[in-house]
Amino acid sequence: MNADGSQLLDQLRDIHSAGEPGWWPPAPGWWVVAAIVLVLLTLLLRKLLNQWAIRRRRKAWLHELEQLIRDRDPLHQPHEYLAGLNRLFRAVAIRAFPGTACGRLQGEPWVAWIKALLPEKVDSEGLHALNSGPYEPLPTFDADQLNQLARTWVKLYG
Repeated sequence: MNADGSQLLDQLRDIHSAGEPGWWPPAPGWWVVAAIVLVLLTLLLRKLLNQWAIRRRRKAWLHELEQLIRDRDPLHQPHEYLAGLNRLFRAVAIRAFPGTACGRLQGEPWVAWIKALLPEKVDSEGLHALNSGPYEPLPTFDADQLNQLARTWVKLYG
């Protein structure tokens, strides 16, 4: 070998392994995992915010019911009490069933629609006061039963 060849051979290095890979940028699989986690967190946050809004709305309607019970005595102001209770039932129905014609129902069809959506175990005969009570000079109804029906309605559909 000549001198030039030996110098060139001296410049060659022995085989060595590659260095450790860096942590950035991550491998494509980690990007997929990050995207899936982000989507799941977004869905979870949306669900939690929706449940929070529902609880807040139900609490407001139950507070409105309590205020109606305090402000309108069913014995001395039965018409105002029934009108307020009917507004509460209607507000919950319109919010819970926006695509239906429930906001336009009146009288017996309105009461029948509410009764159809209440559980069967609930005694809903007191709801007829919403139909006939506003037109009677002195309506008779069980205010406690109506209050309980309104609470059930709000808890189910509020």
